[in-house]
Amino acid sequence: MLPSLFSTQEEITKKLRQIAKIHTFKNAQTISHIFYDVFKGAYYALKRKKSGIVVHDNIPIILKRTEVTRLVKLIDYHHSNDKTFTADHTLCQCFGINFTEDDALIFFERYVEGDTHDKFGRAIRIDLEDGIKFMYKNPSTKLHEIKSEYYQPWRGKRLPWIRHTLYNSTNIYTRIDGNDRELMYISKYNLPSYDEHGNKHYWVVIVKKNKKDKVSPYQFKTAFSIFKYNNLLSRLERYDPIIYVQNFGRI
Repeated sequence: MLPSLFSTQEEITKKLRQIAKIHTFKNAQTISHIFYDVFKGAYYALKRKKSGIVVHDNIPIILKRTEVTRLVKLIDYHHSNDKTFTADHTLCQCFGINFTEDDALIFFERYVEGDTHDKFGRAIRIDLEDGIKFMYKNPSTKLHEIKSEYYQPWRGKRLPWIRHTLYNSTNIYTRIDGNDRELMYISKYNLPSYDEHGNKHYWVVIVKKNKKDKVSPYQFKTAFSIFKYNNLLSRLERYDPIIYVQNFGRI
């Protein structure tokens, strides 16, 4: 039997305050952290849902109960697998003003390119010609054009993080993108104080292959930083945790 529905927004707020008071602060904080992220994820899900349909002012757009349950599972998975890695000398070896675009290209060819795998043994191929494109982006067209004026040094200096994330991350998500299955690996890194963007932020690695292909390795497509937590939640909402996909060990 389901609980009775709330009648107003104010009643929801009142009931939440009442129930929060019966918990210790630590318990209330943990519960609130989970469901705050669920609320935020639902906001981004609604925003995406509205973008694909004609919205009428008198017909509210709502999420189905199954969609909300999916978000709860998504956030729980993320919190359970959200591990922080300290960026030691090996992970920071490309930092510094003396590390140039040419240095990044040489490093990619020597230490990033090639056949590799993730923590669970999935085969991944990092191609030189196609792989280096992720370090370049035309701000006008948003295309990855390999021109020096479009080189993004903040991506180049994080090159060691690509394989490190693949080898160590358990925070893995998937979705179908056209004819491809896409995997998204996420790690959080605690940076040394000299990094201009502060301390902790997320690093995302994306790989893809044809969704019907059970033999070929995944192909590395891109990698990038996420500095704002809300931006991470906005991206997560579009994926499913890989463990909730049927036969996930085979994909």
